[in-house]
Amino acid sequence: VEQPDILPSEMVFTIRDPPLRGHVVMSSHPTDSTATPTLDYVDSFSQEDINQNRVVYVSMAQEGRDTFTVDVSNGFTSLEDLQIEVDIVPRQIPVKAMNFTISEGGSVAINSDILNITHPFYSYSNVDFTMQQPPSHGNIQLIDDGDDLRSFTWDEVKQGLVYYLHDSSETTNDSFTLMAFVSELSRSSQPITVSITVLPINDEPPIMMRNTGLELLVGEEAEITANMLTTEDQDTPPEELIYSIEVPSNGIVALKASPDESIHSFTQANLNNGEVIFIHKGSQSGEFGFTVTDGEHTSPLYSFIVTARELKISVETEGELIVYPGTRQAITSEVLKAVINEDGDEITYRVVERPHLGRVVSTARRNRSEEVSSFTQSELESGFVFYEHKMPTQPFWEVQDSMKLLLSSHPAPELEHTVPITVSYNAGTHSGASQLWRNAGLSVVRGQQEVIDSSKLDASNLLASVPESERDALEIVYEVKKFPTHGTLVLGGRDLTQEAPFFLQEDVEKKDLEYLHKGMDGTSDDFSFSVRLNPRRQGMQAPSGITIEETFNITAKHEDLSPPELVTLDQLLEVLQGSSTALTKKYLNTIDEDNTPNEVFFVVVKGPTNGRLVNTDSGKEISRFTQEDVNVGRVKFISDDSLADGFMEFKVSDGTHSTETHTLHIGILARTLILARAEEIQVRQGDDETPITELMLKATTGRQSEEEVLYKITNIPKYAAVMVDRQPTSAFTQKQIKEGRVSVRFIKSTSPRDSVALLARSRAANVSTVLNITTKPLVKLPNNPVLPRATTVLVDTNILDASALANKTRATPSFTITQQPRGTRFVRVGAGADGQQVSTFTQRDIEEGRVALEILNDTRAGDQIRDNKVQFLLSAHGVPPAEGTLAFRTSPYNASAAYGGILLKVPSDSSKKTPGEDSSSDPKHRGYGTDALKPPTRSPDSRKPLVSRRNNLWSILIPILVILLLLLLAGMLAYYLVRRNKTGKHDVQNVSAKPKNGEPNQETFRKTDAANTIPMSNVDSKEPDPELLQHCRTTGPALKKNQYWV
Repeated sequence: VEQPDILPSEMVFTIRDPPLRGHVVMSSHPTDSTATPTLDYVDSFSQEDINQNRVVYVSMAQEGRDTFTVDVSNGFTSLEDLQIEVDIVPRQIPVKAMNFTISEGGSVAINSDILNITHPFYSYSNVDFTMQQPPSHGNIQLIDDGDDLRSFTWDEVKQGLVYYLHDSSETTNDSFTLMAFVSELSRSSQPITVSITVLPINDEPPIMMRNTGLELLVGEEAEITANMLTTEDQDTPPEELIYSIEVPSNGIVALKASPDESIHSFTQANLNNGEVIFIHKGSQSGEFGFTVTDGEHTSPLYSFIVTARELKISVETEGELIVYPGTRQAITSEVLKAVINEDGDEITYRVVERPHLGRVVSTARRNRSEEVSSFTQSELESGFVFYEHKMPTQPFWEVQDSMKLLLSSHPAPELEHTVPITVSYNAGTHSGASQLWRNAGLSVVRGQQEVIDSSKLDASNLLASVPESERDALEIVYEVKKFPTHGTLVLGGRDLTQEAPFFLQEDVEKKDLEYLHKGMDGTSDDFSFSVRLNPRRQGMQAPSGITIEETFNITAKHEDLSPPELVTLDQLLEVLQGSSTALTKKYLNTIDEDNTPNEVFFVVVKGPTNGRLVNTDSGKEISRFTQEDVNVGRVKFISDDSLADGFMEFKVSDGTHSTETHTLHIGILARTLILARAEEIQVRQGDDETPITELMLKATTGRQSEEEVLYKITNIPKYAAVMVDRQPTSAFTQKQIKEGRVSVRFIKSTSPRDSVALLARSRAANVSTVLNITTKPLVKLPNNPVLPRATTVLVDTNILDASALANKTRATPSFTITQQPRGTRFVRVGAGADGQQVSTFTQRDIEEGRVALEILNDTRAGDQIRDNKVQFLLSAHGVPPAEGTLAFRTSPYNASAAYGGILLKVPSDSSKKTPGEDSSSDPKHRGYGTDALKPPTRSPDSRKPLVSRRNNLWSILIPILVILLLLLLAGMLAYYLVRRNKTGKHDVQNVSAKPKNGEPNQETFRKTDAANTIPMSNVDSKEPDPELLQHCRTTGPALKKNQYWV
């Protein structure tokens, strides 16, 4: 501001309104030239300060506009309200970038619509844009210039000279990053990224990448994978690449989700996801033609070759099984091995013709041998399958046996194979067993003589090694090689000597051979011998055939003085119903110091009542067996399939002594469980829990003495809980149910029903079931009442009453109609109601009479009584909802009949028509007549009309009697009040004769509440009688001492 004759220092600016977004400060230079200038807040400054650039505006905001007002004075005059505007320029260049869309291979001008400098201070500056990250799938170029730009100016952008060119690649997006610079101001912007959406153009045809064909097994299905069939299209996703196929010549193409339905098209995405399968049918070689399209381009016709290979089972090893008589021999892969040419199911061997001289057993199950009719390749290779030879009754040397097997492995054709079996005493795997028919040894008392007969030594099987025609000319000769040490062999009363060490099988059979013990110490003795065939009556010839050398063992024992003793601890044998189990030492075990296990006999006195004892070797029923038979598992009990417990009585003997009778109890474990359960368990609303009784759930075996049954919860219920002793549980027993300790309750109030899956198990059986749990509504319902048609019936507490639930929950229950009755609906009635249909109402609505049942007239029903019902859901706070059913019957309206409800509307012409006539022909009233203004007709049930009329009579008499009683009481009260006024007695308390300080020591008045205690009456606002006003006091009387206004 300038003025002649006024110095700049005298021209003073005073800040009147300070700035809002900053401050006005003044720079002061200290006397020390090296010190930093300071900025001080000022309220005034001079023109000279401005001329010297000492006045500074300091901004507090990043950008925007600010203003402040000053008054200028020279000491004489002033210039007021001078407004100074400040434009706060942002520190960084504000650039607004917009994303844009471009077609594949196209170009777009990068103009001010895409890049725009939003602040005018910078928009007129020399702004340069520098490329920080160039586009990946395109170029930034100037118009008519093919060189890529690394930078361009703001003026070029405004003129539309800068372009983005897409490189036509099959991409859907791109981007580039810029920064703006103003070199004169040393200002720059933040990095700016422009995103580009590329709209693809379908200009590439689908290209076949793989078509290898498919190989699969005959009759099988296989997946057509992307490794077999793949088509690529650079501008089309796999979901839009569609294969159109012709009908295959040897099968069908289908989706995995629906293999029974053939398809004629699929997508590359289906192949990538493994959803397409081929199911072979017909010839082994075939194909189907197909084309691929992306919607714009279609490929040529291709062929997909399908080759089916037949799955075959072949026997790789066909050996002969060599078995030593009376033993068990494993069937190994050296004897039997089958293979398949492709991956398929495991090979299964099924025995179609059992061996005649033995049986096939397996030790894979429960670690004991069981006869089987089938086995698998893995069981065979694991060494679990055996051929067990059964000794015949007649001697033999070598016999032939076989078994026929049927080999299967789905889907290969089955194959029959016969395994030859040779049972021979020449088998090398006898493991030290005797090669003679019998070589059982001898037991003799010390110092005594014992016969060696054919039950102890028999070589008759040697004779069976030659043809039957030659046997009569041969005899069996024994030659003693080593004589006994503690005894002598006696033949025909003479000692057998080393000079003549021979005896015949005939001598043994005639019991001419004996052993005499010399009574010396030692418990064992033996003699060695060789046995061979020799021509009969030709003297001893040199051995020319089979010669067997063995040892005959002799046991010398003390005289049998001690009896056998039964030491078994477990006297209960448990067997699964209808099965068998071996009698082991656990159940039958004896101790006899004088005899071997083979000399201790069990003699069955009374056989088992629920099965039989058999010898596992012969399969025959037995009543006598040895301890040795028990030790080796040769005695088996077979159940007769009954559930009855039984026992057997037996004695133990060693030939000299016999024990008393013992008992072995035999318990049968049930094979199956019989489960009886209720269709559902109902938990009444509001009840804490409901016991589960045996009428609801009981599992039994069907026997008199029941087994303990355990219930295991396999699927936990969502809304309920099963409890034992009021504690949640995951298992319970039948005994706990019988004791009343098992219960169920709802723990969530969201569903009216739930279910729990159970597995009931006994010791040998199990059965599964599902127990349904529902809530039972706590509501009082009538017993199928009769309601007239073409009427409106009030729904009161005689029809629906959930007051008990309301009292228990302290909440208002609500009814939700889930299924409306036929030809009937629930409507609103009462003040302001227009008969609108409702599906939800509360117990309070029922008690206040706001709900009715509108029953339409069914002309087709005639005079018939029709059954009807309504299903509802009853709910209240804190308890689970419950589903209920209100059953009722409808009949034609009859004015003289009694019904099970209060009738709010009846047909208008009901008094003129018979019950069979239609009283609702006017559609205006929806089958109804006018309102029944007379007292409502009410009856609980058509079967009890007399009781209903008597109730109606009492409903009229009782209110009349109550009114008369109230009038009588009012008259007596009025008589009492009049009589009291005449006698002048007032119910006012006496004051003390000597009041303290002029005040009473007790109250002489009583406060009375006005609410609901004094009957009120409305008084008309008429003019008062002038004559009556003369007798009314107009001023209050003067109060004496101890008097108060009341």
